[in-house]
Amino acid sequence: MKRFASIWFPHWATDLFARKAETQSPFVLVERDRHGLCLAAIDIGAHALGLSVGQRLADALAAIPHLVTHPFDLALTQAALARMADEVRRWSPLTAVDGPDGVVIDLTGACHLFGGEEGVLKDMAARLGKLGFQLRTAIADTAGAAWAWARYGGGGILPPGAARQMLAALPVAALRLAVEVLEGLHHLGLRRIGDLMALPRGPLATRFGREAMLRLDQVLGRREAALPWRRPQVRYARRLPFVEPIGKREDIDAALIHLLELLTQDLDEAHLGARRLVYVLEKVDGTQQSFTIGTAVAERDVSYLARLFRDPLDGAEPGFGIEAATLSAPVTEPFHQAQGTLNHRRAAGDGFVHLIDRLRQRLGSQALSTPLPVDSHLPERAQHRGDPLAPEVLDWPARLDRPPLLYSPAEPVQGDGRSRFYWRGGDYRVVTSVGPERIGPEWWQAAPGTRPRDYWRVEDTTGGRYWLYQSVEPDGRGGWYLHGVFA
Repeated sequence: MKRFASIWFPHWATDLFARKAETQSPFVLVERDRHGLCLAAIDIGAHALGLSVGQRLADALAAIPHLVTHPFDLALTQAALARMADEVRRWSPLTAVDGPDGVVIDLTGACHLFGGEEGVLKDMAARLGKLGFQLRTAIADTAGAAWAWARYGGGGILPPGAARQMLAALPVAALRLAVEVLEGLHHLGLRRIGDLMALPRGPLATRFGREAMLRLDQVLGRREAALPWRRPQVRYARRLPFVEPIGKREDIDAALIHLLELLTQDLDEAHLGARRLVYVLEKVDGTQQSFTIGTAVAERDVSYLARLFRDPLDGAEPGFGIEAATLSAPVTEPFHQAQGTLNHRRAAGDGFVHLIDRLRQRLGSQALSTPLPVDSHLPERAQHRGDPLAPEVLDWPARLDRPPLLYSPAEPVQGDGRSRFYWRGGDYRVVTSVGPERIGPEWWQAAPGTRPRDYWRVEDTTGGRYWLYQSVEPDGRGGWYLHGVFA
């Protein structure tokens, strides 16, 4: 199923200007039209004061005399948005400028590389927010639905198949209709997308033309919109046009193998290997479908890379046929040839790396992790989730007796802990206890009032072994907590 992301920059022009020149908020960008000077863009401060794009400058200054103004450069703003469309290829190679203040991304087959759709949106917010841009993002089944949900639905993820139900309450302006069409719909009392869904298509098309029905069909996925995808400037890429359109899976696989052989030859000459590959199928109707894989280390083994594409290509939708295919390597690294064996088999360590690649391809890049030690004496901070292939900078301490299962946060228990305690509805009688082991807070980062803890290793009458601690309070009446369970 296809998935698209829409990134809307509600104050694109003013955010861009503020990054390039010092200015004072509220401020506006001004241009001249046939009636005189008007507001071409407003910053968030001017928006909060009630100003709007298209308003006469004289009216704005009458309302806010201290308003700061700057000239608006349309060409510069459009060029910067085109560069932004290139920058967001981090999330997918298929990107396009979407109106004067947004970009659209075809995320089909790429979300798993960032931990799913929620991971993509978090990464977008973190990276683009650091650049000083205000933004709202949305993901949906179609580019039109994502555009509408970002601007009129509050943003976020529209679950697959939910566009018809969730977009029904949005205003018809979310369909990006011409002004005269919107005015005609409003005159008839048709103000919501759901109002159009309930009407017969024939009379509506007769009165307002095909635009209203076309936009509605594109938003709901009944018709596919041909978007002006920007061609990535990738140094290592190969394209294969077909004499006749193809559509069978075996033909798609054969084209992939041929492109892999050509591309890996290019990488071999440059002493590089691929870390990410993008396979794009160009359809006869002008649309495209892309598939992305990533590897843990630089690779140029054709059979192995083709195997990583096998599961993603199950979602290939050739439609009326595929007229060309492109394979690109947007991320490459120096390739270090592994030491071979006498029987020409790959080194044993490669098996683990390839296992990681296959699991990440199926489960997502964030689904696999390994515990790595952290230089902290606090049990809950002594490790963190790291890359399974990352080297361990620190060694695990061998002398500490710590339970393999830790609860975060520690769970409160009733009783004195050393002779008897009650936990999760159970009554535990202690027959052996060893302790105390005092662990103090990290004074350089602990919150005020954080107390030391006295830890005890206890065993109950059934042989269960637990790790409990008592909070060290001045009155000696600190509470008891169960922090972990021994195997």
